[in-house]
Amino acid sequence: MPDWKRLRKLNGGDPIWYSDPQLDTKDEVWLYTQGGALRVWSAGTLDKEDANVFKGLAPVERRHTLYRLGSLLHVDVEVRGAQSLIRRGTLNGAHLVSRIETSQVEALLARYRKLGFKDGAPWNATKKFVTRRQYHRAPDKYWGVLVDGEHVFEDSSKQTTCDSREAALARAEQRVRAREKAGFVLQNIELTSARFSNPEPRPAPNAPKRAPLPNRPSFPKPRDAFEAVDVAIAMLKDLHARMPTGHFVAEQLDAQEEKKRIATTVEHVSFFKRMHKARIGRWRTAKPGKPKKRESSWDYFLRVYGSITWIVGSGADQDLPMFLCGNVTGGGWSCLEIADDVYDIEGLVEATGNTELENLRVFHGGWHTSRSFAFDARVVSPTGEQAIIPFDEGEAELPRPMKRERVQPFGLWLHKRVAQLARTAEENLREML
Repeated sequence: MPDWKRLRKLNGGDPIWYSDPQLDTKDEVWLYTQGGALRVWSAGTLDKEDANVFKGLAPVERRHTLYRLGSLLHVDVEVRGAQSLIRRGTLNGAHLVSRIETSQVEALLARYRKLGFKDGAPWNATKKFVTRRQYHRAPDKYWGVLVDGEHVFEDSSKQTTCDSREAALARAEQRVRAREKAGFVLQNIELTSARFSNPEPRPAPNAPKRAPLPNRPSFPKPRDAFEAVDVAIAMLKDLHARMPTGHFVAEQLDAQEEKKRIATTVEHVSFFKRMHKARIGRWRTAKPGKPKKRESSWDYFLRVYGSITWIVGSGADQDLPMFLCGNVTGGGWSCLEIADDVYDIEGLVEATGNTELENLRVFHGGWHTSRSFAFDARVVSPTGEQAIIPFDEGEAELPRPMKRERVQPFGLWLHKRVAQLARTAEENLREML
Protein backbone atom coordinates (compact mmCIF):
# COMPACT_ATOMS: atom_id res chain seq x y z
CA MET A 1 0.00 0.00 0.00
CA PRO A 2 1.47 3.39 -0.98
CA ASP A 3 2.30 5.96 1.70
CA TRP A 4 -0.53 8.40 0.96
CA LYS A 5 0.78 11.07 3.33
CA ARG A 6 4.14 11.02 1.56
CA LEU A 7 2.50 11.28 -1.86
CA ARG A 8 0.34 14.22 -0.79
CA LYS A 9 3.40 15.96 0.62
CA LEU A 10 5.27 15.43 -2.66
CA ASN A 11 2.23 16.85 -4.44
CA GLY A 12 2.68 20.13 -2.59
CA GLY A 13 -0.14 19.34 -0.19
CA ASP A 14 -2.76 19.20 -2.97
CA PRO A 15 -5.31 16.35 -2.91
CA ILE A 16 -4.18 13.19 -4.71
CA TRP A 17 -5.85 10.36 -6.55
CA TYR A 18 -5.51 7.31 -4.32
CA SER A 19 -3.91 4.95 -6.81
CA ASP A 20 -0.45 3.42 -7.10
CA PRO A 21 2.03 5.89 -8.64
CA GLN A 22 3.13 4.95 -12.15
CA LEU A 23 6.74 5.34 -11.04
CA ASP A 24 7.88 5.43 -7.44
CA THR A 25 11.54 5.62 -6.43
CA LYS A 26 13.42 7.55 -3.78
CA ASP A 27 14.01 10.55 -6.08
CA GLU A 28 11.35 10.11 -8.77
CA VAL A 29 7.57 9.77 -8.33
CA TRP A 30 4.89 9.98 -11.02
CA LEU A 31 1.56 10.48 -9.25
CA TYR A 32 -1.95 11.71 -9.99
CA THR A 33 -3.89 14.64 -8.57
CA GLN A 34 -7.42 14.22 -7.32
CA GLY A 35 -8.70 15.33 -10.74
CA GLY A 36 -6.65 12.68 -12.57
CA ALA A 37 -3.84 14.88 -13.91
CA LEU A 38 -0.33 13.43 -13.90
CA ARG A 39 2.35 15.22 -11.91
CA VAL A 40 6.05 14.40 -11.70
CA TRP A 41 8.16 14.90 -8.59
CA SER A 42 11.75 14.59 -9.77
CA ALA A 43 14.90 15.21 -7.69
CA GLY A 44 13.03 17.46 -5.28
CA THR A 45 11.09 19.45 -7.91
CA LEU A 46 7.36 19.04 -8.59
CA ASP A 47 6.34 19.53 -12.23
CA LYS A 48 2.67 20.18 -12.99
CA GLU A 49 0.57 21.07 -16.00
CA ASP A 50 1.24 24.48 -17.59
CA ALA A 51 -1.33 26.07 -19.88
CA ASN A 52 1.37 28.05 -21.70
CA VAL A 53 3.76 25.19 -22.35
CA PHE A 54 3.14 25.11 -26.14
CA LYS A 55 3.36 28.87 -26.76
CA GLY A 56 6.21 30.39 -28.74
CA LEU A 57 7.93 27.13 -29.63
CA ALA A 58 10.42 26.70 -32.46
CA PRO A 59 10.12 23.74 -34.87
CA VAL A 60 11.31 20.30 -33.77
CA GLU A 61 15.00 19.85 -34.59
CA ARG A 62 15.43 16.33 -33.20
CA ARG A 63 13.75 13.88 -30.86
CA HIS A 64 14.89 11.55 -28.10
CA THR A 65 12.63 8.82 -26.70
CA LEU A 66 13.24 6.43 -23.80
CA TYR A 67 10.94 3.56 -22.85
CA ARG A 68 10.18 1.25 -19.95
CA LEU A 69 8.02 -1.15 -21.92
CA GLY A 70 7.38 -3.45 -18.98
CA SER A 71 5.20 -0.74 -17.46
CA LEU A 72 4.48 1.12 -20.75
CA LEU A 73 6.19 4.30 -19.52
CA HIS A 74 8.03 6.71 -21.77
CA VAL A 75 10.10 9.90 -21.72
CA ASP A 76 9.83 11.80 -25.00
CA VAL A 77 11.95 14.89 -25.71
CA GLU A 78 11.51 17.36 -28.56
CA VAL A 79 14.49 19.66 -29.03
CA ARG A 80 13.19 23.03 -30.30
CA GLY A 81 16.12 25.41 -30.38
CA ALA A 82 17.14 26.74 -26.94
CA GLN A 83 13.96 25.26 -25.41
CA SER A 84 12.84 21.63 -25.38
CA LEU A 85 9.60 19.86 -24.54
CA ILE A 86 9.62 16.78 -22.35
CA ARG A 87 6.69 14.38 -22.11
CA ARG A 88 6.62 11.83 -19.30
CA GLY A 89 3.83 9.34 -18.83
CA THR A 90 2.11 6.21 -20.09
CA LEU A 91 2.04 5.12 -23.70
CA ASN A 92 -1.54 5.62 -24.88
CA GLY A 93 -2.35 7.16 -21.51
CA ALA A 94 -1.83 10.18 -19.30
CA HIS A 95 1.33 12.24 -19.65
CA LEU A 96 2.76 15.53 -18.42
CA VAL A 97 4.31 18.07 -20.78
CA SER A 98 7.03 20.35 -19.40
CA ARG A 99 9.50 22.81 -20.89
CA ILE A 100 13.22 22.69 -20.11
CA GLU A 101 16.38 24.33 -21.37
CA THR A 102 17.93 22.32 -24.18
CA SER A 103 21.24 22.44 -22.32
CA GLN A 104 19.59 20.22 -19.67
CA VAL A 105 18.44 17.49 -22.07
CA GLU A 106 21.50 15.22 -21.87
CA ALA A 107 21.48 15.26 -18.07
CA LEU A 108 17.76 14.51 -18.06
CA LEU A 109 18.16 11.54 -20.42
CA ALA A 110 21.05 10.21 -18.32
CA ARG A 111 18.84 10.41 -15.23
CA TYR A 112 16.09 8.32 -16.77
CA ARG A 113 18.51 5.77 -18.17
CA LYS A 114 19.69 5.18 -14.61
CA LEU A 115 16.04 4.66 -13.63
CA GLY A 116 15.78 1.78 -16.09
CA PHE A 117 14.48 3.56 -19.19
CA LYS A 118 15.87 2.17 -22.43
CA ASP A 119 16.86 4.14 -25.53
CA GLY A 120 14.43 3.71 -28.37
CA ALA A 121 13.61 5.54 -31.57
CA PRO A 122 10.87 8.18 -31.51
CA TRP A 123 8.89 6.36 -34.21
CA ASN A 124 9.51 2.78 -33.06
CA ALA A 125 10.21 1.43 -29.59
CA THR A 126 11.52 -1.93 -30.87
CA LYS A 127 11.60 -3.71 -34.20
CA LYS A 128 8.14 -5.09 -33.38
CA PHE A 129 6.45 -2.00 -31.97
CA VAL A 130 5.93 1.38 -33.62
CA THR A 131 4.46 4.57 -32.16
CA ARG A 132 1.48 6.51 -33.45
CA ARG A 133 1.63 10.20 -32.59
CA GLN A 134 -1.82 11.70 -32.22
CA TYR A 135 -2.38 15.44 -32.48
CA HIS A 136 -5.35 17.54 -31.40
CA ARG A 137 -6.70 20.99 -32.24
CA ALA A 138 -9.61 22.29 -30.22
CA PRO A 139 -12.47 21.75 -30.19
CA ASP A 140 -12.66 18.41 -32.04
CA LYS A 141 -10.02 18.13 -34.74
CA TYR A 142 -7.68 15.10 -34.54
CA TRP A 143 -4.86 13.80 -36.70
CA GLY A 144 -2.51 10.87 -36.25
CA VAL A 145 0.68 9.71 -37.94
CA LEU A 146 2.98 6.70 -37.67
CA VAL A 147 5.99 5.40 -39.55
CA ASP A 148 6.20 1.66 -40.15
CA GLY A 149 9.10 0.52 -42.28
CA GLU A 150 9.17 2.74 -45.38
CA HIS A 151 5.51 3.68 -45.02
CA VAL A 152 3.85 6.73 -43.48
CA PHE A 153 0.26 6.30 -42.27
CA GLU A 154 -1.97 9.26 -41.51
CA ASP A 155 -5.30 8.89 -39.71
CA SER A 156 -5.08 5.08 -40.21
CA SER A 157 -6.25 5.43 -43.82
CA LYS A 158 -3.82 7.53 -45.86
CA GLN A 159 -0.66 5.60 -46.71
CA THR A 160 2.45 6.97 -48.39
CA THR A 161 5.23 4.58 -49.40
CA CYS A 162 8.64 6.24 -49.61
CA ASP A 163 11.90 5.18 -51.23
CA SER A 164 13.57 4.49 -47.87
CA ARG A 165 12.90 4.57 -44.15
CA GLU A 166 14.90 7.78 -43.87
CA ALA A 167 12.61 9.35 -46.44
CA ALA A 168 9.56 8.10 -44.54
CA LEU A 169 10.84 9.63 -41.30
CA ALA A 170 11.53 12.93 -43.06
CA ARG A 171 8.04 12.97 -44.54
CA ALA A 172 6.43 12.26 -41.16
CA GLU A 173 8.35 15.15 -39.57
CA GLN A 174 7.34 17.40 -42.47
CA ARG A 175 3.69 16.49 -42.00
CA VAL A 176 3.94 17.05 -38.23
CA ARG A 177 5.39 20.52 -38.77
CA ALA A 178 2.58 21.42 -41.17
CA ARG A 179 -0.03 20.34 -38.64
CA GLU A 180 1.68 22.22 -35.83
CA LYS A 181 1.59 25.38 -37.96
CA ALA A 182 -2.17 24.78 -38.27
CA GLY A 183 -2.52 24.75 -34.48
CA PHE A 184 -2.32 21.02 -33.68
CA VAL A 185 -0.43 19.86 -30.59
CA LEU A 186 0.71 16.35 -29.64
CA GLN A 187 -1.96 14.79 -27.43
CA ASN A 188 -0.97 11.14 -27.17
CA ILE A 189 1.73 8.61 -28.09
CA GLU A 190 0.34 5.12 -28.71
CA LEU A 191 2.34 1.91 -28.92
CA THR A 192 1.10 -0.45 -31.62
CA SER A 193 2.33 -3.60 -33.36
CA ALA A 194 4.43 -3.15 -36.47
CA ARG A 195 3.31 -4.59 -39.79
CA PHE A 196 6.54 -4.03 -41.69
CA SER A 197 10.26 -4.38 -41.04
CA ASN A 198 11.75 -1.78 -38.70
CA PRO A 199 15.33 -1.44 -37.42
CA GLU A 200 16.07 -2.24 -33.80
CA PRO A 201 16.82 1.09 -32.04
CA ARG A 202 20.42 1.50 -31.01
CA PRO A 203 21.36 2.71 -27.53
CA ALA A 204 23.02 6.10 -27.28
CA PRO A 205 26.84 6.01 -27.12
CA ASN A 206 26.77 7.32 -23.54
CA ALA A 207 24.01 4.98 -22.35
CA PRO A 208 25.05 2.64 -19.52
CA LYS A 209 25.77 -0.88 -20.68
CA ARG A 210 23.32 -3.44 -19.41
CA ALA A 211 24.38 -6.78 -18.06
CA PRO A 212 23.46 -9.50 -20.56
CA LEU A 213 20.50 -11.62 -19.58
CA PRO A 214 21.28 -15.26 -18.84
CA ASN A 215 20.47 -17.64 -21.63
CA ARG A 216 17.77 -20.25 -21.42
CA PRO A 217 19.07 -23.46 -19.86
CA SER A 218 18.61 -26.78 -21.59
CA PHE A 219 15.86 -29.04 -20.31
CA PRO A 220 15.80 -32.83 -20.62
CA LYS A 221 13.46 -34.51 -23.03
CA PRO A 222 10.74 -36.11 -20.87
CA ARG A 223 10.59 -39.88 -20.93
CA ASP A 224 6.87 -40.06 -20.14
CA ALA A 225 3.83 -37.87 -19.47
CA PHE A 226 4.67 -37.45 -15.78
CA GLU A 227 8.19 -36.19 -16.45
CA ALA A 228 6.65 -33.95 -19.11
CA VAL A 229 4.61 -32.24 -16.40
CA ASP A 230 7.72 -31.73 -14.25
CA VAL A 231 9.75 -30.33 -17.15
CA ALA A 232 6.96 -27.94 -18.15
CA ILE A 233 6.78 -26.60 -14.59
CA ALA A 234 10.59 -26.28 -14.51
CA MET A 235 10.45 -24.20 -17.71
CA LEU A 236 7.94 -21.80 -16.18
CA LYS A 237 9.88 -21.55 -12.91
CA ASP A 238 13.04 -20.76 -14.86
CA LEU A 239 11.40 -18.05 -16.98
CA HIS A 240 9.80 -16.52 -13.87
CA ALA A 241 13.22 -16.21 -12.21
CA ARG A 242 15.33 -15.37 -15.26
CA MET A 243 12.99 -12.69 -16.67
CA PRO A 244 12.01 -10.81 -13.50
CA THR A 245 9.71 -8.16 -15.00
CA GLY A 246 6.83 -7.99 -17.46
CA HIS A 247 5.25 -11.29 -16.41
CA PHE A 248 5.02 -13.78 -13.57
CA VAL A 249 3.65 -17.19 -12.68
CA ALA A 250 1.34 -16.70 -9.69
CA GLU A 251 2.19 -20.13 -8.26
CA GLN A 252 5.89 -19.18 -8.13
CA LEU A 253 5.38 -15.71 -6.65
CA ASP A 254 6.75 -14.54 -3.35
CA ALA A 255 3.92 -12.10 -2.65
CA GLN A 256 5.92 -10.16 -0.04
CA GLU A 257 9.19 -9.88 -1.96
CA GLU A 258 7.63 -9.31 -5.40
CA LYS A 259 5.02 -6.66 -4.64
CA LYS A 260 6.27 -4.26 -7.32
CA ARG A 261 6.38 -7.04 -9.88
CA ILE A 262 2.70 -7.76 -9.30
CA ALA A 263 1.76 -4.06 -9.35
CA THR A 264 3.50 -3.43 -12.67
CA THR A 265 1.89 -6.44 -14.37
CA VAL A 266 -1.75 -6.36 -13.19
CA GLU A 267 -4.09 -3.40 -12.82
CA HIS A 268 -6.14 -4.34 -9.75
CA VAL A 269 -3.64 -5.81 -7.32
CA SER A 270 -5.92 -6.31 -4.30
CA PHE A 271 -8.61 -8.00 -6.38
CA PHE A 272 -6.04 -10.20 -8.11
CA LYS A 273 -4.61 -11.37 -4.79
CA ARG A 274 -8.05 -12.17 -3.40
CA MET A 275 -9.16 -14.00 -6.53
CA HIS A 276 -6.03 -16.18 -6.74
CA LYS A 277 -5.21 -16.48 -3.03
CA ALA A 278 -5.11 -20.29 -3.13
CA ARG A 279 -2.78 -20.32 -6.15
CA ILE A 280 -0.20 -17.67 -5.26
CA GLY A 281 3.06 -19.24 -4.12
CA ARG A 282 1.82 -22.84 -4.10
CA TRP A 283 4.80 -24.10 -6.15
CA ARG A 284 7.39 -22.74 -3.78
CA THR A 285 7.28 -25.96 -1.75
CA ALA A 286 6.22 -28.32 -4.57
CA LYS A 287 8.71 -30.93 -5.80
CA PRO A 288 8.51 -33.56 -8.54
CA GLY A 289 7.35 -36.89 -7.23
CA LYS A 290 6.48 -40.39 -8.33
CA PRO A 291 3.10 -41.06 -9.90
CA LYS A 292 0.73 -43.25 -7.98
CA LYS A 293 -0.60 -46.51 -9.32
CA ARG A 294 -3.17 -45.96 -12.11
CA GLU A 295 -2.77 -42.16 -11.77
CA SER A 296 -3.13 -40.11 -14.95
CA SER A 297 -0.72 -37.27 -15.72
CA TRP A 298 -3.58 -34.80 -15.09
CA ASP A 299 -4.19 -36.25 -11.64
CA TYR A 300 -0.45 -36.15 -10.98
CA PHE A 301 -0.36 -32.47 -11.99
CA LEU A 302 -3.25 -31.62 -9.66
CA ARG A 303 -1.75 -33.52 -6.73
CA VAL A 304 1.79 -32.14 -7.03
CA TYR A 305 1.35 -28.66 -8.54
CA GLY A 306 -2.37 -27.85 -8.43
CA SER A 307 -2.62 -25.07 -11.03
CA ILE A 308 -0.84 -22.74 -13.45
CA THR A 309 -1.65 -19.03 -13.63
CA TRP A 310 0.79 -17.31 -15.99
CA ILE A 311 0.23 -13.54 -16.12
CA VAL A 312 1.82 -11.52 -18.93
CA GLY A 313 1.97 -7.72 -19.08
CA SER A 314 0.46 -5.91 -22.05
CA GLY A 315 3.91 -5.01 -23.37
CA ALA A 316 5.01 -8.65 -23.68
CA ASP A 317 1.91 -10.33 -25.04
CA GLN A 318 2.53 -10.09 -28.77
CA ASP A 319 1.73 -13.32 -30.66
CA LEU A 320 0.52 -15.02 -27.46
CA PRO A 321 -3.07 -16.36 -27.10
CA MET A 322 -4.17 -13.97 -24.35
CA PHE A 323 -7.40 -13.85 -22.30
CA LEU A 324 -8.69 -12.55 -18.99
CA CYS A 325 -8.54 -15.11 -16.19
CA GLY A 326 -12.08 -15.92 -15.18
CA ASN A 327 -13.36 -13.57 -17.89
CA VAL A 328 -13.14 -10.72 -15.38
CA THR A 329 -11.13 -7.50 -15.33
CA GLY A 330 -8.60 -7.79 -12.51
CA GLY A 331 -8.25 -11.54 -12.83
CA GLY A 332 -5.04 -11.15 -14.82
CA TRP A 333 -4.08 -11.04 -18.51
CA SER A 334 -3.01 -14.61 -19.17
CA CYS A 335 -1.83 -16.94 -21.91
CA LEU A 336 -1.95 -20.06 -19.73
CA GLU A 337 -4.39 -20.74 -16.90
CA ILE A 338 -4.84 -24.36 -15.89
CA ALA A 339 -6.82 -25.54 -12.88
CA ASP A 340 -9.66 -27.82 -11.86
CA ASP A 341 -12.09 -24.96 -11.24
CA VAL A 342 -11.83 -22.59 -14.19
CA TYR A 343 -15.34 -23.20 -15.53
CA ASP A 344 -18.78 -24.27 -14.27
CA ILE A 345 -19.86 -26.83 -16.84
CA GLU A 346 -22.99 -27.69 -14.80
CA GLY A 347 -24.16 -24.12 -15.20
CA LEU A 348 -23.73 -24.35 -18.97
CA VAL A 349 -25.66 -27.63 -19.11
CA GLU A 350 -28.48 -26.06 -17.12
CA ALA A 351 -28.50 -22.92 -19.29
CA THR A 352 -28.48 -24.79 -22.61
CA GLY A 353 -30.28 -28.00 -21.73
CA ASN A 354 -27.56 -29.88 -23.62
CA THR A 355 -26.72 -32.87 -21.41
CA GLU A 356 -23.97 -33.99 -23.81
CA LEU A 357 -21.82 -31.21 -22.35
CA GLU A 358 -21.67 -33.15 -19.08
CA ASN A 359 -18.93 -35.20 -20.77
CA LEU A 360 -16.61 -32.18 -20.69
CA ARG A 361 -14.23 -31.13 -17.94
CA VAL A 362 -12.86 -27.68 -18.75
CA PHE A 363 -9.31 -27.25 -17.43
CA HIS A 364 -7.96 -24.20 -19.31
CA GLY A 365 -9.12 -20.58 -19.19
CA GLY A 366 -10.12 -18.49 -22.19
CA TRP A 367 -13.48 -20.15 -22.66
CA HIS A 368 -14.97 -16.78 -23.70
CA THR A 369 -12.37 -16.18 -26.43
CA SER A 370 -12.13 -19.63 -28.05
CA ARG A 371 -8.81 -20.24 -26.32
CA SER A 372 -9.91 -22.84 -23.81
CA PHE A 373 -9.46 -26.61 -23.61
CA ALA A 374 -11.42 -29.41 -21.99
CA PHE A 375 -11.14 -33.12 -21.33
CA ASP A 376 -13.62 -35.25 -23.27
CA ALA A 377 -14.69 -38.10 -20.99
CA ARG A 378 -16.15 -40.03 -23.93
CA VAL A 379 -12.64 -41.08 -25.01
CA VAL A 380 -10.18 -42.51 -22.47
CA SER A 381 -6.83 -44.13 -23.21
CA PRO A 382 -5.79 -47.45 -21.63
CA THR A 383 -3.67 -45.45 -19.12
CA GLY A 384 -6.60 -43.31 -18.00
CA GLU A 385 -5.78 -40.20 -20.05
CA GLN A 386 -8.83 -38.41 -21.45
CA ALA A 387 -8.97 -36.82 -24.89
CA ILE A 388 -8.20 -33.07 -25.01
CA ILE A 389 -10.36 -30.86 -27.24
CA PRO A 390 -10.74 -27.10 -27.77
CA PHE A 391 -13.62 -25.57 -25.83
CA ASP A 392 -15.82 -22.52 -26.29
CA GLU A 393 -19.08 -22.12 -24.40
CA GLY A 394 -20.78 -20.92 -27.58
CA GLU A 395 -20.42 -24.30 -29.29
CA ALA A 396 -23.74 -26.12 -29.60
CA GLU A 397 -22.49 -29.69 -29.91
CA LEU A 398 -19.44 -31.82 -29.23
CA PRO A 399 -17.06 -32.88 -32.00
CA ARG A 400 -16.94 -36.47 -33.19
CA PRO A 401 -15.05 -38.56 -30.61
CA MET A 402 -11.43 -39.23 -31.56
CA LYS A 403 -9.94 -42.72 -31.62
CA ARG A 404 -8.47 -43.99 -28.35
CA GLU A 405 -5.05 -44.50 -29.87
CA ARG A 406 -4.88 -40.81 -30.78
CA VAL A 407 -5.37 -39.58 -27.23
CA GLN A 408 -2.42 -37.42 -26.16
CA PRO A 409 -1.63 -37.57 -22.43
CA PHE A 410 -2.14 -34.27 -20.62
CA GLY A 411 1.53 -34.14 -19.59
CA LEU A 412 2.78 -34.28 -23.18
CA TRP A 413 0.18 -31.72 -24.27
CA LEU A 414 1.28 -29.39 -21.45
CA HIS A 415 4.98 -29.76 -22.21
CA LYS A 416 4.50 -28.94 -25.89
CA ARG A 417 2.29 -25.92 -25.15
CA VAL A 418 4.57 -24.47 -22.46
CA ALA A 419 7.62 -24.85 -24.71
CA GLN A 420 5.90 -22.96 -27.53
CA LEU A 421 4.54 -20.17 -25.34
CA ALA A 422 7.79 -19.76 -23.41
CA ARG A 423 9.81 -19.24 -26.60
CA THR A 424 7.49 -16.47 -27.76
CA ALA A 425 7.23 -14.86 -24.33
CA GLU A 426 10.99 -14.84 -23.84
CA GLU A 427 11.54 -13.11 -27.16
CA ASN A 428 9.01 -10.44 -26.18
CA LEU A 429 10.46 -10.03 -22.70
CA ARG A 430 14.02 -9.63 -23.98
CA GLU A 431 12.84 -6.68 -26.06
CA MET A 432 11.24 -5.11 -23.00
CA LEU A 433 14.15 -5.42 -20.57
